Amino acid sequence: MRKIRKFTIYTGIGLLSLILIAVAAVSAFVIKRPATTTPVITEVKPYEWNKVKLSGNAISSDGSEYFLWNKTGESDNWIIFFSGGGASWDAQSAAHPIKLMNFFKGGDTGNYFPDIPFYMLTLLRGMMDTDNPDNPFHGWNVVYLPYSTGDFHIGNRTAQYTKDDGSPFTMRYNGSNNVRSALEWIYSNVDKPDKLLIAGESAGGFGSAFWAPQIAAHYEDSEIFQYSDSSFLRSDKWPAVINEEWQADFVKNFGYAPEADIIGAAFKANGRLLPAGTIQLQSYSVFDEILIHFQNNINDYKGPRDRSVINEWSQELRQSVSSLAAALPNYYYYLTDYGLNADSGTTPHTFATRGTFFEAEQDGVKLLQWLGAAVNQQKPYSVGSEFLMDPGPAQQ
Repeated sequence: MRKIRKFTIYTGIGLLSLILIAVAAVSAFVIKRPATTTPVITEVKPYEWNKVKLSGNAISSDGSEYFLWNKTGESDNWIIFFSGGGASWDAQSAAHPIKLMNFFKGGDTGNYFPDIPFYMLTLLRGMMDTDNPDNPFHGWNVVYLPYSTGDFHIGNRTAQYTKDDGSPFTMRYNGSNNVRSALEWIYSNVDKPDKLLIAGESAGGFGSAFWAPQIAAHYEDSEIFQYSDSSFLRSDKWPAVINEEWQADFVKNFGYAPEADIIGAAFKANGRLLPAGTIQLQSYSVFDEILIHFQNNINDYKGPRDRSVINEWSQELRQSVSSLAAALPNYYYYLTDYGLNADSGTTPHTFATRGTFFEAEQDGVKLLQWLGAAVNQQKPYSVGSEFLMDPGPAQQ
């Protein structure tokens, strides 16, 4: 059996694509779609990214600047989107951030973004292409919260660690402060959306689920939707990581206790914490190579990463989805094996901000059709129910 190949990073971008984009950006000294810098929404042209500098204690894990991006549209609908970008769960994982040079050196590419990559805007597609008429969110406004703290957007601790070479470094689990600073700006600039989609992918899918009740409470007159794309990592370590490593003060800040299936716990709690009638949505690639890689690392699994390991993760994911579907009346899922690699038995990671957002299809239903029906047409439904009954090709 082949081992799982680590050729993508936690945001789901292909390694070759990332290198080509970064090299082009470095050569030209510009990002393909540069952002303006102004704190005033009315000064931004529609469909152009605007960099927003934040006040307060906003900072990335390596001490560099933290900021958000926003893009205006032509409607009164808004997306608040939490970025993905890996995780740090202990001193060893913190010592190995994702850096561009890691991709040229080979080996492990790293665990989390320690700063906001200069090339990130160039990578954003899918839902973020709000000027694309094929996008169900065409014309919507966007606030994009980058992710550079390794803590699912919820940490509140400055830790002193030691690198492999013995040198000290500071790790700032500052996700909570960054989000709170971002929300200050959002609440001051986003008045009353008709529809509000609180969304995120990968690590940001956790963050969006955690923060959704607080955001929804501020916009109690808006029609609220919460969407997490590709956010499932099961580990008995999560309560200790969240409460001790990240010092997120989770129960106080979010109203429930973290569990091994932390995204499942969030969705179940949000069934009572979000306003009545809120639609909760999840999408998953059922043999997600990156989530399998991270879950194995978090759980200290050192064995072969063969198809039995792939299938074990997939079965845990499906059980979580099945449990949520049984417990929550306004919960809907999209499960797919789109892009299945016959050799490795794995599927790609994330859809929301990738080109595959427009391409992924299951049972004759495209992902964007499913999401558009739920949000724009008030006709939510689930796709991929056969995966809750069929173990799938990973066992074959």
